[in-house]
Amino acid sequence: MSTEPDRSEAAETNPPASDAASLSVSAVLAEVEARPLAERAEGYQALADELRTQLEQSDPSLRT
Repeated sequence: MSTEPDRSEAAETNPPASDAASLSVSAVLAEVEARPLAERAEGYQALADELRTQLEQSDPSLRT
């Protein structure tokens, strides 16, 4: 039995702001965390890559 709190339960009781991106990230995290531990790294990396791309595209200092 894990000593970590169930993050999916916490997300349901304290929903993030009604931002679609936050809900999407929560859904992806829940999907990744449902996988066996040995298979999670690829999902976490894909999510990190996607978030990095979105952040870079939304950075006003990079716009010309």
